[in-house]
Amino acid sequence: MGPIDGTPPLSDQAVSPLRRLRSWWSAETLSRQFWLFFIAAFFFDFGIALFFFLFNLFLVNQHFNERDIGMIMSAFTFGNVAATIPSGILARRFGLQKLLLFTFLATPLTFICRTLVQSMSAQMVLAFLGGVSLSSWPVCFAPTIAKLTTEKNRVLAFSISLATGIGTGAVAGLAGGWMPDLLRSEHLSVSTVGGMRLVLIGASLFVICGVWPILHLRLGAPEKAERRSPLTIHPYLIRFLPAFAIWSLVTGVFVPFAPIFFNKQLRLPLQSVGAIFSAAQMVQAFVVLGTPVLFRKVGVMAGIICAQIIACAAILALYFGHATQFLIGAYLVFTAAQFGATPGFYSLIMSRVPSSERSSASAVQNLTGSLVQAGSAAFAGWLIVRHGYSSVFAVNAVLSLLAATSSFALLSPRPSATDSHLPATAD
Repeated sequence: MGPIDGTPPLSDQAVSPLRRLRSWWSAETLSRQFWLFFIAAFFFDFGIALFFFLFNLFLVNQHFNERDIGMIMSAFTFGNVAATIPSGILARRFGLQKLLLFTFLATPLTFICRTLVQSMSAQMVLAFLGGVSLSSWPVCFAPTIAKLTTEKNRVLAFSISLATGIGTGAVAGLAGGWMPDLLRSEHLSVSTVGGMRLVLIGASLFVICGVWPILHLRLGAPEKAERRSPLTIHPYLIRFLPAFAIWSLVTGVFVPFAPIFFNKQLRLPLQSVGAIFSAAQMVQAFVVLGTPVLFRKVGVMAGIICAQIIACAAILALYFGHATQFLIGAYLVFTAAQFGATPGFYSLIMSRVPSSERSSASAVQNLTGSLVQAGSAAFAGWLIVRHGYSSVFAVNAVLSLLAATSSFALLSPRPSATDSHLPATAD
């Protein structure tokens, strides 16, 4: 029994945060169906992250330069862009499960073919086809989680899924830096390129393991009653898309070339590059888990703008810096800022458009980001070959500052019924 004045015992005060945590977790318990999809997503995220980390370095060892790689990446992104809207139509017509199965089979098979050819024209064609097959994943990801969760536990499900996806990327970076040399040092007697090829093929086969949990999902029949156009434009998108496009430029100019920069420009061994990539992924995972708390305290808009300003400062540090450790630190800060702002953009669009239009808005957002990044990769590759990495850092710093300015000018809340506030679940 507590004291006469009614104050609860000290032990009750001490455990009350734990009790609140248990109560919160119990209220947001996730279903077995969600965890099945989570397992499938793990196979997919790890395999794709390992492939993307190592593939550009594989191309460099196959005597492709940054301009060639930029063109190949652009072909991949254009394939993704071209198939985004058709993927949304197919998902409504045939259902999410069938489209997920297509993605988990077609993407790794296409990626395996990319490791077996050396001509530029074949790489361009296969990159385009890889972009087409991979386009179904972002189209299916959010709607699948929405089907397997409730309004109460949906935020938790997205946070766990995104953070785990980034965390698996960290493990993939370590594996990508370590496994090729391991294969070369063992009795297999493979070359560096051969070791990379084996790891890339293994990463692709790992994705196919996700087919089993996908087959056991119960996602229901396609919602044929909904006949809304996938190109429906909500008025808020007129303000949102330009700001998001500029931020997509920032994230698409340097980051795809970062492994090549550390390996080729700074002469770091592959294992060190893998460790840097993994460290970046871990930082991003912590940032993704922490942004909901930050956004609740300072607001989504303030959080986005702060992240964009930090990104600008980090890229300027890459421009002016010389010491290797300093450059690595600046890169980690830049990637952290990138993943600090991006969830905010997704929160904004999901909270400012009606639920009936979220799938269309998400498709248009993905289309915009993919299209912008396709051009940015080709431009950055050309710029690196002509003027070096310092020119890319200078351009990216200007774009980061422009992104912060445009976010403040275009996305600040307007006094209207739909744009005046964010619901608590947006974060």
